[in-house]
This record gives sequence, C-alpha cells and structure tokens, in this order.
Amino acid sequence: MSLVTRSRYRPITRLGNWFEDICLEEDKIKQFTQKRDNGELLVEKTRKLFQNFHKEINMEAPGETISFGGIVQLMPAQMRLCQYPAYDKHLTLSVVINERVVRRSQKMNEECELTIAPSLKPCIRNSFRIMAPNEAEDGNESKHESEMVLKYGQPFRLQCVNDPENPLLLYTAQKSWDLTSVIANSFESRKFGEINLTLGLCSKKNCGPGKQIPAAYTNWYCQHIDPHLRFETNGTPLPSNEPLVITHMATNRNLAAENVMIQTLFGPEFLVSVQNYKNIFKRETWQNLWIISNGHQFK
Repeated sequence: MSLVTRSRYRPITRLGNWFEDICLEEDKIKQFTQKRDNGELLVEKTRKLFQNFHKEINMEAPGETISFGGIVQLMPAQMRLCQYPAYDKHLTLSVVINERVVRRSQKMNEECELTIAPSLKPCIRNSFRIMAPNEAEDGNESKHESEMVLKYGQPFRLQCVNDPENPLLLYTAQKSWDLTSVIANSFESRKFGEINLTLGLCSKKNCGPGKQIPAAYTNWYCQHIDPHLRFETNGTPLPSNEPLVITHMATNRNLAAENVMIQTLFGPEFLVSVQNYKNIFKRETWQNLWIISNGHQFK
C-alpha cells in the first residue's frame, strides 16, 4: 500500500470507544458524589467507626473491691514479650472489628472480635460492666444486687457498654466435632498444635433457654493465683487491681493472653483465647494472670 492511499487522522481525532469511556467516567463521578452525600464512603465509615469505639466513658469509682454493675477494665498482669518491649504497657481486653464488617456496620455487634490492645484511657471498646447472671437474663437490676461485692468463686458476666437496650455479652463455647472453634474469628492461636477456644460476643436476646447460645456459656468466675489458697479465699471479696485467674464456668478453662501479634484496624494488637497454661508446679503462668481494674490510675 502506498503512502497516498493510507488512512490519516488529525491529532484531535478520537479513536477507540471514546464515548463509552466518557460515560463510564461520568458514572463513576456520579456514584462517588452520591455515596459522599449519603455518607457511604469507606473513609467516612472508618471515621464514624473510630468515633463510636473510642468514645470515652466514666469507670467505677476506684475502690478496694469490685461491685456488680460497675464498669471495669480487664488487663493482663504481665506480658512477657521479648520481641515487642514497647507494647508492655497499659494493655487491656478490647473489642475490635474486622475489615469485612466495617462496610455493613460501624457499631459494636456480634461479629466483632476480642483482642488485647494498648490503651491509655477507658473507652467503649476496652471497658466492660460486671453483671450478675440473673440480671443479664431478667433485665432487671435491683438496688441490692447492684451494691453487691464480687467474690472469689462467684459467677458473673462481662457486658459491653455500647448499647444498654441490646447489650453484648462475652462468651466462649466448646469445640465442634472436628476440634475447630464454633466462634468465627479472623485469627486463631494453638497450644501443642490444637486450636484454643476463642472469645466472642453474643446479644442478650440470643442468649438463654431455647436460644442460639446457652446462658452458661456467658458465665465466668475468679480464682486466687495460688492454688493452695483457693479453698480458703472462696467467698471472700475480690480485690481490685490485684492479679487473679478468670475462669469460664462451662469449659473450666482460663482467660489467656497470647503472645501473638496481629494487625487490626486500630493498629498492632495481641490475641486473646480461653486456654489453661500451667507450669510443672500446676500453677497458672503469666498468660492466665489478669487484673480487674476499676478506675486504675496509670503512672
């Protein structure tokens, strides 16, 4: 073919599916504007999520004992993490939401998970209310029960302080037939190759007789750190800001802090599980030692 018969185009000539490309770009801009006006952008959902989870609250007045109805924090007594010395400060049991749930909800719900996160101030995600089992079932809190002091060996429930109309309770459950956890979790920890029990959140309306989760799965109790003193301390008032062991009544396993770091929306945090860790003397190791703090003042 000669150069004379070859097709030539001017520089302003548009080639290809130029009209379709313009329509697609205009449609993207229109969708973006609509989501921005309706508050459906991921950046706005994330901002709302941080505002809901980091809302500061007032804890129970500092005292020597723990009372029912008071707002407390659960902190590991010590974290032996040689590789992460900077995180050995102000760690508390906290609620975290994964990336899949952020697009659907920015509030605390049953799909949230539990971790151990650094925190300087008490807020919605790292504070819990001590509840008696009958209060969580009936929904009626009498004045006498609210003034009761929590004691060693006495069952109690940990309730999130997000929504008083539909509270969430901490629970764990037995494994399924294939030794996997029945509670969905993004991460898992193991002991001698076996998956540990995981923590979860359940709504009060889904917990109880004839419901999805038995009420016994939400009951916990505290033990003295010294096994030789547990019999004589059973029934005595529980001291605040002192190391103790938190045990799940249905599984007889202890709340455990794992030295496994994970990446969450709130930054690097540590796993928490329900597993027994003991030394050769049958005493709980540092993973099972916790502190229930009511207004603990950090130094």
